[in-house]
Amino acid sequence: MAVASNATRIGFSPLTALTLPFPLFSSIKLPPNPKNLHHQLVGNTPSIVALIATRYRSALLSRLLSSLASQTLRPLAAVITDNGPDPATALAAQHSPIPAKLLSLGKNLGFGGGLAFAGQAAFTEFPSLTHLLVIDDDAILSPSDLATLISSMEKHSVGSIAPFLVDAAGQLQEVPEPASWTLARSFRAVGQNLTAARALSPAGYPMAWCIGPCLLIDRSTWLRAGPPRSDMIAYGDDIEFSLRLSAASPAWAEPSVAVTHAPPEPPATPASKDSSAHYKKFGMLLQNLAFTCVTSPRPRHLPLYLPGNARRFLKTFGPSPTHLGEVIRRYTLGLLGIPPRP
Repeated sequence: MAVASNATRIGFSPLTALTLPFPLFSSIKLPPNPKNLHHQLVGNTPSIVALIATRYRSALLSRLLSSLASQTLRPLAAVITDNGPDPATALAAQHSPIPAKLLSLGKNLGFGGGLAFAGQAAFTEFPSLTHLLVIDDDAILSPSDLATLISSMEKHSVGSIAPFLVDAAGQLQEVPEPASWTLARSFRAVGQNLTAARALSPAGYPMAWCIGPCLLIDRSTWLRAGPPRSDMIAYGDDIEFSLRLSAASPAWAEPSVAVTHAPPEPPATPASKDSSAHYKKFGMLLQNLAFTCVTSPRPRHLPLYLPGNARRFLKTFGPSPTHLGEVIRRYTLGLLGIPPRP
């Protein structure tokens, strides 16, 4: 389908897109210090490019693009990887209220691969960009969110920043993982109480990692850390990426911004099929977490979560010898540096 108006469809060599993650931007000269970018932005408007990987969720994509257009600090553009491909996604990009560039290789690159592909295009198409916003298609931002995140980045001289996440009802869904293990345990105790969570560290705190619905990254930190990995399928790849970012330059969590993460209701599926899919996804998560513990340049306290996730797996599916063997298999593969395969 031809795409006109604000949207442009871009194609790259599959080889170029899939030899990620690390050597991609080695030819771009980096500033000697990641804080330099913040000094350059004083008195200037940041140029933010949103990166989106989507698959057959055109209605959510349209909602997100409208949310980005409502920002008091609007992104320069959105670069969208269509992991379908899907004609409805092309139409959503075509009618985007902000400039949108649509990418497709005609196959599913996964979340990390799609974002890496979009990041490559962003640096090519918008060489003056200063920040990249990694954003899920099911996220909704309030109008001042990007401006607040940028302001907080400059105030704290950090290379990446993440907000709190709430559900559609405004209940706390997730907080960025603190670098402090003590604070991390305190957050676990408040459950879904957003007010109580904010009160634990109202001015924000150094971040170790975060999950993927919303993450703002400055140019130099992205280039130093490398883009999301294209060889890790979903469930934990966002943690691996954000850990690399926080190792490349300081990272921050901003409690005053609460981005709504509102995925659609899952379709009704037979109980046996749903259980089988959940079993596989949980196993992938276990393997990805173990993989990240041994491959991350700075895994922080992530290894402390391995025993608890193993217990959760066995509690969910039952403590049978078969399920215990699956935990051991997944952790062994991950600790050997082998990511899960589809």
